[in-house]
Amino acid sequence: MLLYIWSRFFCLSVYVTMYLNDCQRTNFYEGIGLNTKEFDMHVIIETNRTTTRIFPAVLDVENPEFKRKLDRMVVSYEKLLAVGQTDDPSFIKTLKRIPLVASLASEILAAYLMPPVEFGSVDFAEFEPNLVY
Repeated sequence: MLLYIWSRFFCLSVYVTMYLNDCQRTNFYEGIGLNTKEFDMHVIIETNRTTTRIFPAVLDVENPEFKRKLDRMVVSYEKLLAVGQTDDPSFIKTLKRIPLVASLASEILAAYLMPPVEFGSVDFAEFEPNLVY
């Protein structure tokens, strides 16, 4: 059960981090002829398909709602970064950040709580590999 929970958390943290960071670097991706979000979704889907071989459950990244959640995270994250760039006093910045962090956290939680796709094997943890030369 713990592997079931952690595998989804691990994948979600990797996917969200990549998506948010890459959306801050769209000039790079556009410069090499790629659409950042389309490319990231391709990478996320292919990575998720690979993780089905070892994890008992994975995120349903092919569900259109998953991408909508990622896109809403980008909006909140960009607003959060913009608050940091203002000349407002530190206290005011903190107050402005609270609803944005709450929005970002709620989207992450909602993505995590989406019904997973079950794959893999919990027996994997009991597997003893044999080295073959």
